[in-house]
Amino acid sequence: MAGLEATRRESCRSVRVQVCPKAGIKSYAAARADVHDYFTPDASGATYFPLTPTRILDSRVGTGLSGVFTAWSARTFAVTGAGGVPAGATAVTGNLTVTDQSASGYLYMGPTAMNVPTSSTLNFPIADNRANEVAVALSPTGTLSVTYVSATGEATTDVVFDVTGYFVPGS
Repeated sequence: MAGLEATRRESCRSVRVQVCPKAGIKSYAAARADVHDYFTPDASGATYFPLTPTRILDSRVGTGLSGVFTAWSARTFAVTGAGGVPAGATAVTGNLTVTDQSASGYLYMGPTAMNVPTSSTLNFPIADNRANEVAVALSPTGTLSVTYVSATGEATTDVVFDVTGYFVPGS
């Protein structure tokens, strides 16, 4: 994405979370959180605005696009104007989910529709609802494309995308 520099840092912090108090005995579970990425502005000064997560694509119910995705067929949906993403946004963050897939494979999500993508955004086995947090550039017209790739040509899946934020050029 132009204007952004992704920095990978790995950090571990330990927290104690009370699970269940019982008869004066407190039980605790340890949780671990890893921070994997964050964005810092570069010379272009792009600015990130977080949003309350909003579902802008759910092929199961016709939000954004209707009907299942078939293997090797890119589909494009509007992002700007949906879920609080304004015109002029150059990229978004969100949660991409695959569900009800008939075969294992991967999803590609990006600004350009590609029936034969050269990279994956979310890899998954068969019959496993799986999600992945993404940061992805938008097309010049404010859209995103998703392609389901599977070794099985007749494979289908449903796709869900919840937008969680957007980037706009600095002023």
